Amino acid sequence: MSVQAPRRLAMVAYTHYQTDPRCRREAELCVEAGWEVDFYALRSSASGAALDLRGVTLVELDMDRYRGGSAAAYMLSYLEFLLRAMVALARGFERRRYEVVHVNTMPDFMIFAAIWPRWRGAKLVLDIHDVMPEIYMTKFRLPADHWKIRLIRAIEVLSTRLAHRVLTAEHTKAELLAEHGVSPDKIRVLLNLPDNRIFPRRHPVEDAGSTPSTEDLQLIYHGTIAHRLGLDLAIEALDRLRESYPGARLRLIGEGDHLHDLHALTSRLDLDERVSFSDAFLPIETIVPELRAAHLAVIPTRYEVSTDYMLPTKLIEYLRLGIPSLFTPTKTIRWYFGDDCVFYLDDPTPELIAEKIAWVCDNIHEAREITAQLQQQFFERYDWERHKLEYLDMLRELVG
Repeated sequence: MSVQAPRRLAMVAYTHYQTDPRCRREAELCVEAGWEVDFYALRSSASGAALDLRGVTLVELDMDRYRGGSAAAYMLSYLEFLLRAMVALARGFERRRYEVVHVNTMPDFMIFAAIWPRWRGAKLVLDIHDVMPEIYMTKFRLPADHWKIRLIRAIEVLSTRLAHRVLTAEHTKAELLAEHGVSPDKIRVLLNLPDNRIFPRRHPVEDAGSTPSTEDLQLIYHGTIAHRLGLDLAIEALDRLRESYPGARLRLIGEGDHLHDLHALTSRLDLDERVSFSDAFLPIETIVPELRAAHLAVIPTRYEVSTDYMLPTKLIEYLRLGIPSLFTPTKTIRWYFGDDCVFYLDDPTPELIAEKIAWVCDNIHEAREITAQLQQQFFERYDWERHKLEYLDMLRELVG
């Protein structure tokens, strides 16, 4: 009897693999389904050698992430990674004969790293985490008709034409990609849902933690530290609660371009003892205990063209853990959670955030009851154990 050879899949992303939940979740899912997976990513270990992580072979390319405000420097960093990944993937393909190459963005043109495997017969998946035209409109304050934005949009469409399937993380983002000119027949939605093993569901009322008080109030945020995510507003809100909630603390876990500014703001407001930073992304398993100890999460996203198409993964993780959260009702948030919710920061100013934080503390039982309702409604529709089958079906469809 002949033994069927294992299916082989490569993934590539301009990311640190161990702190990227979406990439890890997809890669480990493929391993569980019987695929052999090689993941090409940025350097995060000193050795640079290939590592085996839960069955995923991590191949770290010899460069790190660029952090800064220069658009040109961003592009040069992306291009360097593209060239390194292109060479590494071509060599890996000749050794391993990947059937599928799954390329994660940003940037969209990273799909060209897989040009050799595609020419040799591999199927390509382009996983669009963020819509680049809207991100760059926000980051560099450019209008939609600026030549740079029109060029980025053209590159996005060209990149999707090279792919056999296009994945994205929100239904509203799928609609936007179709508006940009991406073929709707190629687009599949794979929500950024928490892994049930790492985020066991906790009932907000039945498994509630400690009750917040004026002397003990733990606020939490984890993820990217960027201006568009409004964390300076959360720090200013904490300053407004200085007298009424002297024991309030805010924990910020993550890194990003806005980190230095937040440190400076914290010192200027004399909040160094009340705001703490990890100053780095951390593996998600290591921060779950910190999340579970928090009374309230704060996600004060600014209203901008790029944030309209985001469903924050952190919000779904807090919901999974039963942690009440305050969050901005962007277009995508309303798509999943409706037009009205007491946790919405309709106008994410420091004054409103402080007011909402105080309301949750004063009405913690009601806040947890509402969180339980949101948890039930969301996970009845979207649960990773069911939703992941859509990704595996897509792979089977690609390889026949």
